[in-house]
Amino acid sequence: MKIRTLYQSIITVAFFLPLNIGASHAQSSASIWDGAFTDAQATRGEADYNANCVSCHAADLRGNSNTPSLRGMSFMFIWEAKSLGELFTKMRTEMPTDRPGSLSAQSYVDILSFILRTNQFPAGENELATDTKLLNQIQITSKPASN
Repeated sequence: MKIRTLYQSIITVAFFLPLNIGASHAQSSASIWDGAFTDAQATRGEADYNANCVSCHAADLRGNSNTPSLRGMSFMFIWEAKSLGELFTKMRTEMPTDRPGSLSAQSYVDILSFILRTNQFPAGENELATDTKLLNQIQITSKPASN
């Protein structure tokens, strides 16, 4: 009886494994350097950023004395080695500061795409997903050294 249960478990895993791989592949990449968003998505994000974020983080994303910069070394100092999921969650739960969580999940991920493009992370062929589990798989890292 135990052997039969073991075989049933193996068959179940073998059947559902390809489905799970396909679902996780919906996010284009696990490396931020392989293109985790599209240019079109970042362009939408720029419009949302200008409408909702520019008053605190400035048009050039450099922030001010009260808000952090969202670009360059300042951005990397805060976010390097953290996941896109962590940044997405912070944006959704705390931004804009006068009305946190007021934007759609799509707007937040589009703004995140704009921030990534501004930081010279490359665009890809697939849009960044709004699924936090998938976003948690993508780490914010410095550019890998070229061989």
